[in-house]
Amino acid sequence: MVVYNLLCKKNHNFEGWFPSFEDFQRQAEKKLISCPTCGTTKVEKVPHACAVHVKKDQPPAPAKKPAKNLPAQPSPAEFKEMLLQVHHYVKENFEDVGSKFAEEAKQIHKGAAEERPIHGTATPQETKDLAEEGVPFIALPKPELDS
Repeated sequence: MVVYNLLCKKNHNFEGWFPSFEDFQRQAEKKLISCPTCGTTKVEKVPHACAVHVKKDQPPAPAKKPAKNLPAQPSPAEFKEMLLQVHHYVKENFEDVGSKFAEEAKQIHKGAAEERPIHGTATPQETKDLAEEGVPFIALPKPELDS
């Protein structure tokens, strides 16, 4: 299940829940997605944060020494492909807790819930609260996908 923040042509914000990105694309192409406020089918995705909980006892990554021969930075297409691979890995190997991500990550951090890899979504305020409480997480950008 994927959740997208959507915006209609009249600037109404709403969420759309889809079984997969492909289903979102199919529905968007056929104009099957409509704004619940005004009914327009002219909608677009807007960026939102995706968060991933990591184990609290994982050691920090070792500091890297500056390399003399730095590898070339990936092209935008290569970066997009890497980001898609990360999202696929997370989807396959982490439990999706949806919008309850912040709550569940706090419970895991406190030892009140089973420690396991989770992913979901969090609001900017929730991610700020997690950071202030020292709960380890990583926010991943959503990859922009071609229509």
